Amino acid sequence: RPRGRRRRRAAAFLPTAVRTFVGTAAAGGIALLLGVGHSYWAAISAAAVLHSVNVWSTMQRAVQRTLGTAIGLLLTSAVLFLHPGPVAIICLIIVFEFFLEYVVARNYGLGVVFLTPLALLLSELSSPVSASRLLHDRVIGSGIGISVGLVCALLLVHGRAAVRMREALHLCTVVSDQAEHALHSTAGRRRVAQVQLAASAVELYEAKEAASGELRPTGVDPAAVAVAEHRAYDLLGRLSRAVLADDRVRRGRGRRRPGAARPS
Repeated sequence: RPRGRRRRRAAAFLPTAVRTFVGTAAAGGIALLLGVGHSYWAAISAAAVLHSVNVWSTMQRAVQRTLGTAIGLLLTSAVLFLHPGPVAIICLIIVFEFFLEYVVARNYGLGVVFLTPLALLLSELSSPVSASRLLHDRVIGSGIGISVGLVCALLLVHGRAAVRMREALHLCTVVSDQAEHALHSTAGRRRVAQVQLAASAVELYEAKEAASGELRPTGVDPAAVAVAEHRAYDLLGRLSRAVLADDRVRRGRGRRRPGAARPS
């Protein structure tokens, strides 16, 4: 079972891996053919856009990266206009890195605002070029990467999300049946059922979220998914209460055992 679960999860990430491989290779190749400086920025932009679970989230990341890059380029232009020295650039890199780490977990677009000047200033520090050339390379590289990433997400349509959805629904139903029987079984079986049911409920939720943003419909009745989720969560609550009761009984037996061993 654990091996089968790992195999299913690996298969779920295969479409994203294929999209990312094709997108980064194509974006980097196009940038090289066009003679764009810092051509790897195109590949990085494509990978960043495609680092998502479905088409819809890819489109969201593309919009966020576009807006964040545009604002970041304005910020970089203002900095480079002042012609800062190496020490000032190092201090600015530290400041931008701080703000990047602070906001990127909250909003990807805001993170890109600080990522853009950070990347450009690092490049300026390692191999100085004219500000206009640096900004030009970033604009072209980001534009190629974002565009290629979107095209890959839209063209590489697959049915894996639908297959994963059906498998997750079936698995959750089967594990829920087993959990219902485990409620009236031993304490050990209840613990195992609790872990397995939690894993299947999480898999069903992740499969539903991934499928909701794909272009191809899953063909799975949303009502059936809602019923399966409700049943799984209800059983998890009952199993949790049963496991807690088992723990209390076990602790009670442990406290009584030393007293029973004393001689009268």
